[in-house]
Amino acid sequence: MHFKKIPLLGFGLALLILGSYLSFNLPITSVPFTLQVLFLFLISLYFSPLETFYIVLAYLILGGLGLPVFAGGKGGLNALFGPTGGYLFGFLISGVTIAFVKKYSEILALLIGIIFIYLLGSIWLTFSIKISFSKAITIGVLPFIPYDLLKGIIVYVLWQRLKKYLKN
Repeated sequence: MHFKKIPLLGFGLALLILGSYLSFNLPITSVPFTLQVLFLFLISLYFSPLETFYIVLAYLILGGLGLPVFAGGKGGLNALFGPTGGYLFGFLISGVTIAFVKKYSEILALLIGIIFIYLLGSIWLTFSIKISFSKAITIGVLPFIPYDLLKGIIVYVLWQRLKKYLKN
């Protein structure tokens, strides 16, 4: 990694934080709807796996330290390890996976990435609030599938245009 890329990494982190502030709760679930996934997708398509890892890890550390960077302006260990913590840690695995798989298929990379977020988030939600896995899927995944597919489509179309002008 070149030192010249550090400001870009900071910009990626800022986008992820911005995505958390662009959020609202749906009436049927306690998991907030945010634009974090949209920005995570963009970050992962642009940056290398290691750079993506650094960006998301910095985001999790800042939030864990109490800065209000998570959805709804939350921060701290309670937010990081609370019911939505699995989705947050899912961002880390998802981002790195997308950054690795993108060289084979960007669409497949985005689909695998969202599956990792859903899987980790649902497993964590199951244990965090002591519900069945199927209930976790019902409240923590199903309401978000249309929105996340739309985010994926938007990012894919945007990325096809942007990558012509951006060089890693």
